[in-house]
Amino acid sequence: MIKETLRIGGMSCAACAVKIEESVRKVDGVEEATANYGNNTMTVEYSEGTDRALIVRAVEKAGYTVIDGDAEAIAEADRKEASYKKRNLILALAFSIPLSIYAMGPMVGLDVPFHDDPGIYSAIQLVLCAVVMFAGRRFFTRGISGLLRMSPNMDSLICLGSGVGFLYGTYCTLSVFGGDTGMVDHLTFDSAAMIIAFVSVGKYLEAMGKVRTNDAVSGLMDMRPGEASVIRGGKEVRIPADELVEGDIVLVRPGEGIPADGTVMEGCSSVDESMLTGESAPVSKRPGDGVYGATVNGESSLRIRADHVGKDTVLYQIVGMIEGAQGTKAPIARIADRAAAVFVPAVICIAVASCLLWLIAGGRSVSFSLTVLISVLVISCPCALGLATPLAIIMGTGKAAKHGILFKSAATLEAAGRGDAAILDKTGTITEGCPEVTSIYVPDGSDDIILPYAAAAEQDSEHPIAKAIRHRAEADGIHIPDHTAFESRTGNGVICDVEGTKTVVGNGALMAEMGIDVSELEARFSSLSAEAKTCVYVALDGKARGIISVSDPVKKTSGSAVASMISLGVAPIMVTGDNGDTALAVGRTVGIADIRYGAMPKDKIDIVKELQIKQKTVAMVGDGINDAPALTQANVGMAVADIGIAMGAMGSDAAIEAADVVLMNTDLRTVPTALEIGRATVRNIRQNLFLAFVYNAICIPIAAGLPYILGMGEFPHMPMLAAAAMACSSLSVTANALRLGRFEPGSITHE
Repeated sequence: MIKETLRIGGMSCAACAVKIEESVRKVDGVEEATANYGNNTMTVEYSEGTDRALIVRAVEKAGYTVIDGDAEAIAEADRKEASYKKRNLILALAFSIPLSIYAMGPMVGLDVPFHDDPGIYSAIQLVLCAVVMFAGRRFFTRGISGLLRMSPNMDSLICLGSGVGFLYGTYCTLSVFGGDTGMVDHLTFDSAAMIIAFVSVGKYLEAMGKVRTNDAVSGLMDMRPGEASVIRGGKEVRIPADELVEGDIVLVRPGEGIPADGTVMEGCSSVDESMLTGESAPVSKRPGDGVYGATVNGESSLRIRADHVGKDTVLYQIVGMIEGAQGTKAPIARIADRAAAVFVPAVICIAVASCLLWLIAGGRSVSFSLTVLISVLVISCPCALGLATPLAIIMGTGKAAKHGILFKSAATLEAAGRGDAAILDKTGTITEGCPEVTSIYVPDGSDDIILPYAAAAEQDSEHPIAKAIRHRAEADGIHIPDHTAFESRTGNGVICDVEGTKTVVGNGALMAEMGIDVSELEARFSSLSAEAKTCVYVALDGKARGIISVSDPVKKTSGSAVASMISLGVAPIMVTGDNGDTALAVGRTVGIADIRYGAMPKDKIDIVKELQIKQKTVAMVGDGINDAPALTQANVGMAVADIGIAMGAMGSDAAIEAADVVLMNTDLRTVPTALEIGRATVRNIRQNLFLAFVYNAICIPIAAGLPYILGMGEFPHMPMLAAAAMACSSLSVTANALRLGRFEPGSITHE
């Protein structure tokens, strides 16, 4: 299955997005298509054998275009679109404002030229309005096209509203020249022109809002250095960073950006990785350490081997994840989609019906009825509906990225806003994930009796405890013998043959399974575990010979992270494969009351299911391979709003692939930060939808003539007021979404 995000040209409202989705989904091989008016994209999933050209043709058949290019090209296209709208806006304002003054001046006692000559007075207004119509020509080309395809959109409403006003004004002008000079009092050119002008203001500011919402992505891309100093043939050569190839040795001086992902070959320095991880504290680097493109070198020069360049770097992967999330839809967006699918046809019907009813009712002029028709068409605003969700999602994902949080989809961001339970793995999530052997207890001998065997048994294991045991043996200079018949018992320990000695290293459950008596060691095992140390028994040839204890320090920020979760109403639950004494000791240290210990990977899945049955919205947080199944379950479980969160900086590829959210740092406080951003985003979406729906519910009846029914009289310039109100509706939603850019989570403070 191929998943691709396409840039779409010609979208003007949420109705456009619905039409594009319907058209593309009809293509054989297309599994899903999600069009997004907020950033003019469509994310489409299609089978390997599907011809991409068919998808492009389906978009074009719907009346839109596909614009190829990378993130930079798309950002540049957004800027050009905003610039184009600005030019047309200036032209529209330059002629519509004088036209309105000229048309309404006599009503307020202003003496305007040729007012006493109906023919010239009408003709001047016609010419001025024609220029404004030209400035708004895109509304007409796209609007008429939508009407001809029987799929009217926002432009169709503007086209009809302004077009009817212009045509009726032209009819009145012709009548004046035909001798009916009284028709000069029914000219509607000023209303038709101001409709275009006000809508153009809204569209330009809306376009600028879209440019601003993409600042998170463009800001990341701007951090890439443009050039790099490469050592070739023993000499330093300055080349464009885009020309780097894998294996190049790059010299990075203090204060310079690192141009590619790579490995430090020479030098020691500190690197600012805040743009990737959100952590403000520089990270020390020495030979053998990895570095990432677009991060900034500190106080000393480094020589780096480029391992990944261009689109293979972590930066591009992050940008890809952000864009992927922004190109998806949150479940809450279905409300707007359903409304947008019928909105424009419904508005046209309401406008025509209102006009006809006023004509049939009698007592009102044709001019009044047409004013009602124009006002209803213009005041209705599907743009606000279309912008309500996607702009908030774009701002939310951008804000999250600045804190080192990457959401894979809009649905995940929405789910984070409803999270009320967080399952936390212990090792590497609550603790540092770098355990060290703190003691070796052998009742009848020295460390040398069990350490070589334990280290040999753990040679093939990547578990943190196994690594700690091997590192202790290496540090003590102990020879690690070969082993055979290795067998891993997930969550319990390992069994193997070490130079003819059957060696078992693991917990009490494994010892019981193997029939090994540990009664003489249980008291010591319990006392060590109560000190928050993880312990394993070591048995040789069926006899328990000793205990190796490992300590994994609790992260300094874990306590405050747990406190933040509780303050947010999120119940933290620690789930670990460790023994009860150790788990309880760690839980007490960080303030977690609900602790599940002795859990194997399948048990974690059962716990997620258990919480989902209780209608809890679960976030599963982990960093290791053994967490991947539970992270996946969190994604596909019974409750829609469940998420898996991977601690990305230390996590395995398996966990990151399985998770819905990737944290680029190892600070547990980032988890409540993600939940806070999710809540702020969902709250913003609801506010936007409220503004959009309430606006239309109030304004459409007003435009249809409700004020006159209530005895408030006629509003001859209602079409102009309608256009201004419509522009304000889109702007209110855009401005509210942009407020997310100023939102700062209270759960994390980087030092």
